[in-house]
Amino acid sequence: MTRTPPHRLSLCAGALLVLFAGCGAPADRTYLTIATAGTGGVYYPLGGALAQIYSARLPGVIASAQSTVGSVFNVQAVQRGRADLAFTMGDIAWFAYEQGTDSDPTPHRKLRALAVLYRNTVQIVARRDGPLRTIADLRGQRVGVGAPGSGTEVSARVVIEAHGLSYADVTPDYLSFAEVAAQMQDRTLDAGVVAASYPVSAITDASMTVGIRLLPVSDEAMAHISAQYPFFKRVTIPAGTYSGQDVDVPSVSVENLLVVSEDLDEQLAYDLTRLFFESLDDLARTHVAAKEIDLADASTAPIPMHPGAARYYRERGVLPAVP
Repeated sequence: MTRTPPHRLSLCAGALLVLFAGCGAPADRTYLTIATAGTGGVYYPLGGALAQIYSARLPGVIASAQSTVGSVFNVQAVQRGRADLAFTMGDIAWFAYEQGTDSDPTPHRKLRALAVLYRNTVQIVARRDGPLRTIADLRGQRVGVGAPGSGTEVSARVVIEAHGLSYADVTPDYLSFAEVAAQMQDRTLDAGVVAASYPVSAITDASMTVGIRLLPVSDEAMAHISAQYPFFKRVTIPAGTYSGQDVDVPSVSVENLLVVSEDLDEQLAYDLTRLFFESLDDLARTHVAAKEIDLADASTAPIPMHPGAARYYRERGVLPAVP
């Protein structure tokens, strides 16, 4: 049975795909484009570090990371052959693989998983000096819901609707993480939704300036979300994650993926996967989220695994050997 997403996945700023349309590469070189997200999140710094690692340690490979509007754009770019690797949230990959996106509502069956990463935690942030205490209090408020074409915006809609609200009940503003933090500091935004591994640098900055409060996902909303979208899992944001946060805050999370096209050369996919896991310590020095990446999670990918990656996981005993 096909599950209907909380809203049809949208891909804005389609002209950005032009960024990924490069010229032909010399035969002895392989150029790789890694699609990430906005500069205020986790994908961008990890993608930049990964591009440096691949360029330095894989002979003939020249990799570059590109900032994008996020997950929906990224899966579209891989499907169209405009990006070679891409970071994306697992729910977006699943919806795209099964149903497509708003701008291309056909299944994106070229998508393949290369690695399962850390989990993105949905963080609903309000100003500490404001009146908001629960997600239900967002009614009538101006809320940053993520950039159009981002996984954050999908998560924002899921969580808001699970609390009995809709976008008609709030004033949604399609802002990046950095814009959410900046407008909260300017006191022009009441609340914002951020879906990323905590701590998020932009929210950390806001917590030490204007002050922030994390709004909890209610038990009833969690039950609803888990029943409708099983790739969302319960999680607790521990006290002390942000300045002034004195209590644990319950929320939901979804895994992140590194995806490629089925057309990617099998040996190259194997090498990219192997080097990715061999370089986790280096990636963790770029962002703490990399410490959460576990090789054993490879089997949980919601879309098919690339054969080159699967070969690596079989060698490591994560996936069963082929008879």
